[in-house]
Amino acid sequence: MTIPLGPGLRIRGLRLLGYRKDYEIRFTEGDEWNSLSLITGEISTGKTTILEFIDYCLGGSNFPQHPEVVDSVRAAQLSVEASVPVQLGQDDEVGPDAARLGYVRRRFLIQRSIEGSTRDVLIFSGDLDALEQVAPTVVSSDSSATDSLSKFLLQLCGLDGIRLRVAPTRSDSATHQLSFRDSAPLWYLTNTRLDNKNLVFEHTPHKANKLRQVVDVIFDVFDEDRAVLAGQVAELQEQLRGERKGIDALRRFIREQGVPGPIELEDMRGAAQSRRTQALLQLSSVDDQAREQTAFAEEARRAYLEKVEQAREVAGKVRERETLLRRLAPLRAQYADDLKKLTMLKEAKRLFDPLGVTVCPACASQLGDVSVVNGRCTLCRAAVPHLEHEALATSNGTSAGSGEIFDVSKELSSTKRRLNELNDYISSVDSETKDARSESSALDTQSAELRARFDALTREAVTPLLAVREAAVRAVTDAELALDQCSGQYRMLESVEKHEREVESLAARLSEARRRASEAEAARRDRSDMLSKLSTRFHTILQSFGYPKLTEAEINSQLIPWVRGVRYDRVGSSGATTLISLAWELAIFELAYEEKRRHPGFLMIDSPQKNLAPEGLAGTTEEQENSEVAAEAIVRRIYRHLKDWLSGEGVGAQIIIIDNVPPPSVESSVVVKYSGSTSEPPYGLIDDASAP
Repeated sequence: MTIPLGPGLRIRGLRLLGYRKDYEIRFTEGDEWNSLSLITGEISTGKTTILEFIDYCLGGSNFPQHPEVVDSVRAAQLSVEASVPVQLGQDDEVGPDAARLGYVRRRFLIQRSIEGSTRDVLIFSGDLDALEQVAPTVVSSDSSATDSLSKFLLQLCGLDGIRLRVAPTRSDSATHQLSFRDSAPLWYLTNTRLDNKNLVFEHTPHKANKLRQVVDVIFDVFDEDRAVLAGQVAELQEQLRGERKGIDALRRFIREQGVPGPIELEDMRGAAQSRRTQALLQLSSVDDQAREQTAFAEEARRAYLEKVEQAREVAGKVRERETLLRRLAPLRAQYADDLKKLTMLKEAKRLFDPLGVTVCPACASQLGDVSVVNGRCTLCRAAVPHLEHEALATSNGTSAGSGEIFDVSKELSSTKRRLNELNDYISSVDSETKDARSESSALDTQSAELRARFDALTREAVTPLLAVREAAVRAVTDAELALDQCSGQYRMLESVEKHEREVESLAARLSEARRRASEAEAARRDRSDMLSKLSTRFHTILQSFGYPKLTEAEINSQLIPWVRGVRYDRVGSSGATTLISLAWELAIFELAYEEKRRHPGFLMIDSPQKNLAPEGLAGTTEEQENSEVAAEAIVRRIYRHLKDWLSGEGVGAQIIIIDNVPPPSVESSVVVKYSGSTSEPPYGLIDDASAP
């Protein structure tokens, strides 16, 4: 399927860039995209997620927040195809149109991240399978930015440069720039809009006003004047002047920098590449020759390398021994300090006896151990409950209060022994360190001697080649610098070519806007004519669906659908609401496409069978069966209408539908069917996620 001449875009495929793997879905067969694409399967397998990601890549504010998506996906890529306007040359076949306006098919890849900053969007030239070797354009997802994704998409649809009124009924109303998101209700019918009784945003007046203006713009309808088209022409003229000034400044800069033309630049690049190749070959030849001429010194080289390795090992041993000595020094100092403390304690007990009385003054008998027992002194029997002092200890080391024995002499001897052992170990380590230092110094001297011997052996063979090698290295460096300079100049020329294409495209869009303004002025189409045609198409579609007891089907001036004299949100039946919503969406889409208006040219519908399959019906089994048969018949008619229109007046349009179980008549249009079971691939969109 190919895109007819004129503005609009088509969806070719979606790729989700993941952490573990990538996930893809294609809406193409070979090189062409499908007019009708169905995504079917069980619930909770990611069908709606596909449409949500497409909407996100087309400027939607939110991406799907399902846990398996957040854990698996880091960015989304959407491949689109569009007919881009160009100015035809003198030799091109042109019709009577004096503007010489033509279109060429172009493919673009829109990439948007779901992590980090989601405001920046990358636009590549090419598709999922083949990207052009051109740097991507970085635009903002904010539609108010100068370079935005919305502006890019509006250009593809011929809607750029249009401003909408904030208060449509006031001639002096302020205006704001049309955003591509403003047209989303006309190309994406979500599951919720099918039956939420807010199809035309009746409950949000500012959205309803904007939607009515967007429909008017798409159908080139302006009741009051042609100010919108005139404003678009003026906006495009201003943009064209700015682009031409920018490209003139860029060309002037390139001339000042002395950048040659493409042919001369290609010759320079080829010469630099040739010089680099020759220099690399010469460098490789010099290295090979040096290795051959120094092969006789292989024994000296091996001896030198072995000696260097030995010197490295001994140097490591020296560092290890020196580190050990530094760690042992504080330990030895601690032992010496403990020895001093113990010696002082022993001397204190010998010089300062805590009790000088050794003979009883009453009987002249030798006094025994003096202690405090049950709060009384054993010498004088006085009550001393507060006295618990080491001074009452006797020379044998027994504490008067605790009964513990502390032998200072024994502890002093043990400390002296440990200190002596530590001194002996430190002495041995110090001796090993000195020996290792001597050995390391000797090995370093021997390594230097072997290096000098090796240099002496190879100097005569290598020296003549050094100058040649240095020259080859310089030649490689110079050639690479020349290549880098050529690449930079190429990028300058590519930038000029890119801006020239943008100027040509902008001039073509200006011609298109002027043509539309001229046609609108000549046709003087009013809004009532558009509403009449929309109502007729709306009635025809409902009739093809088999809507029961169909009468008085119309779309009023507020774009609100009515059936049988009742507004659609008051019909009572949720199934009827679904059919009316489908017919309303298709009426605008079909009529705009057939009249070659500025609708994007594709339509996405989520769950068109919603509320049509009866569940939990009351009554007899026969009544339930009859209701189910009637619902199945309506579903078959819906798909028959779509297929008939896409193969007739709608050739070249694109419709993508999410449906659990479509009728067998459209089985050939199914692009993917998710089983919901890991044993029957594909399980779902994120096919490596764990099944619940």
